Amino acid sequence: MTPPGVARFIASLFPDTNTPSCRLLDAGAGLGALSAAFLERCATGELGFTSLAVDAYEFDTALLEGLRETLTNYVDRVPLATRVLPGDFIEQAVSSLGLWGGPRYSHAILNPPYKKIQSHSRHRLLLRQAGIETSNLYSAFVALALALLEEGGQLVAIIPRSFCNGPYFRPFRDFLLERAAIRHLHLFASRDQAFREDGVLQENLILRLERGGAQGPVAISTSTDDRFADTLEHLHPFERIVLPGDPERFIHIPTSPEAPAHEVLPGLDHTLAALRLEVSTGPVVDFRLREWLRDQPGPDTVPLLYPCHFRAGRLVTLLA
Repeated sequence: MTPPGVARFIASLFPDTNTPSCRLLDAGAGLGALSAAFLERCATGELGFTSLAVDAYEFDTALLEGLRETLTNYVDRVPLATRVLPGDFIEQAVSSLGLWGGPRYSHAILNPPYKKIQSHSRHRLLLRQAGIETSNLYSAFVALALALLEEGGQLVAIIPRSFCNGPYFRPFRDFLLERAAIRHLHLFASRDQAFREDGVLQENLILRLERGGAQGPVAISTSTDDRFADTLEHLHPFERIVLPGDPERFIHIPTSPEAPAHEVLPGLDHTLAALRLEVSTGPVVDFRLREWLRDQPGPDTVPLLYPCHFRAGRLVTLLA
């Protein structure tokens, strides 16, 4: 479930698009915390819509009554039409896209489920029908929501950071970057605070995408936790987020306004392969290889390096 403070912050990232109507998609809606935060902004007149429609998808039947009650609370406060849609969002979304390419939403707000998708499962096969290749439910939900957005549509989601790198999420990164502009990324400094009431230990981020938007600078914000009391925000050129020429299209998230190390130190733009180096994090662990440790270097030794040996992107020598 999305904590109230996180829900309010997610809803706050939607810009005023100066359009009269809004069709909001909330996939994996739970009890409706995200929709409620969005509708609260509408009720105060911040977003200026004259008509609103919300489609809230929820698989867990035990939550449907509470979800309907949450949405019903706003019917008298804003010009609102709501639909609570039980069942499998992936199945319904893929069917909708295949039959008539819609419906099209102007906004999407998500805290999707997190679970691996088996390579030969029904979900994986359905996603492939929609041109989506991904290995987790959270990225599947984001990709489908993005596919269901109209041009200029806004999507804000809180999801794990794991999609930013690694080979498994490369097709998802391609899907995202080819269809949307990244407008905002928010990081939590603490892994255990955003969902601390549920005991979730996960590096989460919040992202805002604009379907079909021209990519420009990206706002990067950080906070320690879901109180957002110490939020800092900076603009970065997109070339710092996805490095030009990177075939993997890794998504970097700088947390300082200063230029990153690879811009200050040109030597860092080499790949390990170009330097004829390989990296493995497992074979050498000091406490398991005590018999091989030496106090002084010799002709048949190599240095054992720790994080303390690196400062500002350079290797330094620490004197005893």
